[in-house]
Amino acid sequence: MDVTVKITGLKEAQKALYSYSQQMGDRVVRAALRQGANLVLKHARANAPKRTGALKKALRVANSKINNGRKRNGVIGLYLSIRRGKGRGDAKDAFYGKFVESGWKSGKTKVAGQKFVERAYLSQRENAAKLIAQSAIRGAEIVARQTGLK
Repeated sequence: MDVTVKITGLKEAQKALYSYSQQMGDRVVRAALRQGANLVLKHARANAPKRTGALKKALRVANSKINNGRKRNGVIGLYLSIRRGKGRGDAKDAFYGKFVESGWKSGKTKVAGQKFVERAYLSQRENAAKLIAQSAIRGAEIVARQTGLK
């Protein structure tokens, strides 16, 4: 499930962020996005099945490779993923997480997914968007103070 959150009304914050440097602005935006993603992550871990606890430990927020350090259409992204371990002995091995989330089909038997990540996102998307906006504005103010723009 790919989800895009678009926050509008941050023109002043964006101007302050990118007036100093592109890299500094990207860092602040990524940090703000991480604040919102961590909120969703917290709720996804709370919703995750708790048979062994490996799935809960394997959930993480990762940088998207959309921009790879280069600006592409103003897109900076993060995603919530389920870490795959290095084998059976690895405590963080939760290769089965995508099947628990989305479900699977075996022959004529269809097993429905538990949608714990999707439920976490749907329940927290407004709060995450507010947190992202607040963090971006705070970051813009800090950058403006440090660079003498304000």
